[in-house]
Amino acid sequence: MSDFLDVASDLLRSNAVQEKRTEFERVFAAIGALQSVHSKAQLDLNNIESIFTVLELGRIIQRVPGLSSEEIPEAIAALKELIVKTLEVTMTFPTEGRNIGVPPPYEDFGNLLTHLYKEAFPNQAAAVISFNYDIAADIAMYRAGLGPDYIIERPGGHHIPVPLLKLHGSLNWATETVSRKIRPLHLASYLQHPPFRGIGEKRSTTRVPIGSHLVRYFQDHASTVVDAEPVIVPPSWNKADYHTALSDVWAAAAKHLSEAEHIFIIGYSLPETDSFFRHLYALGSVGTAPLRRIAIFNPDDSGAIDSRFRALLGPGASARYEYHAKTFGEAIGHIKALFPKRT
Repeated sequence: MSDFLDVASDLLRSNAVQEKRTEFERVFAAIGALQSVHSKAQLDLNNIESIFTVLELGRIIQRVPGLSSEEIPEAIAALKELIVKTLEVTMTFPTEGRNIGVPPPYEDFGNLLTHLYKEAFPNQAAAVISFNYDIAADIAMYRAGLGPDYIIERPGGHHIPVPLLKLHGSLNWATETVSRKIRPLHLASYLQHPPFRGIGEKRSTTRVPIGSHLVRYFQDHASTVVDAEPVIVPPSWNKADYHTALSDVWAAAAKHLSEAEHIFIIGYSLPETDSFFRHLYALGSVGTAPLRRIAIFNPDDSGAIDSRFRALLGPGASARYEYHAKTFGEAIGHIKALFPKRT
């Protein structure tokens, strides 16, 4: 997400996010106010994870340079709106007639999961743990008939319920305003009801603004009032404020880590600021199942990410450790080859 703010700034300047202009401007005004921090401390004002972390901490200590205590939660809400809108505007999905398809390389990802469950010998069970807010993996799993099962509320239908554990929340997760319960908007429901019912005109790609439709959907189809912002959890530092709502998701992730014989980590760089994942791995990876492989896939070939993961692992896991300088798409083919098809 290192260039996320640059993308958001370009969208603002090109008038591509007019309905959220106030929120975008509020975020960039807050970032401008934080420039004063540089006189006494180092702060990466170009990284959205760093900005998110600073604002969340500022809310707790009631202090962010250039903002009043009342303006801090407004800036956080605006930042979440910026994240949602930027993802919705920049991510496109192919269309198949009047249906939404799966963007590459996520179609291959869905095929990989299908291969593991139905074609590999012996058949494999899998769980997907994601740090992403977008719904690309969700669409891939849905189109493959593999759920997704978010744990907090399982989908209906006859799909194989493959867990998709989104540790930082998701564009299609809403919070009930009164109960504070998290309610996922399942793709099977969303794609079959207004305001999104197929494709209204012939085109090769479309956007899926599911995060912007949460309030209307739950009001019209579930008679439930939900917050305007989807469940978007800070990607680093303290997640304590969210533990009640997301504890089942995090517990399921720890359980699957403890039971896994193969752990594949794709595209995650293990930033120094993310103590959450380090502790989750430490607590969740202890189990009775023998670990056969922990493989990291990341296009970085500088050695920096490889070194961070090696420092994370204990002696037993280190003996099973692999690092591959591969992209997400390349990783899918590599993993599939490890589990031959039934003959």
